[in-house]
Amino acid sequence: MEESLPITISASESLTKRYNKLTSVVNKQEAQVNFQTLAAGWYEDEDKITHIEMLLVGNDEYLQQLATDNSGDITEISDDVMLYINQTQLKCVIAITDVEMELLDKEPKVLSGYISIKVKKVINEIAEKQGLLTLPL
Repeated sequence: MEESLPITISASESLTKRYNKLTSVVNKQEAQVNFQTLAAGWYEDEDKITHIEMLLVGNDEYLQQLATDNSGDITEISDDVMLYINQTQLKCVIAITDVEMELLDKEPKVLSGYISIKVKKVINEIAEKQGLLTLPL
């Protein structure tokens, strides 16, 4: 049986179509975040590993999920990030807002750095809630 990484990151189909380098950026960020959380001691107790599934979506997709999805305890940690909490798994939906998409359309070179900062901010919010070490931005 193949085990998945504790933190998985993916992007919606509409975002990957809009930004052709997004898939490689997300894959790289997933590897980095898993390594950094390992180095920060997040997985010392194998019985208490929290699995985090992160999904990057456009603002319209985010608003649609917020209005229709009620599959667990939902916590909106900011106006563009919501968490679904289910015992040892967290599902996190992160919106790329319309203003952010305009910026990324004008400056495609900032995509990697922007996604990195956004993901790490969310990871650090989760770390604080779980009593874990935060990651450097």
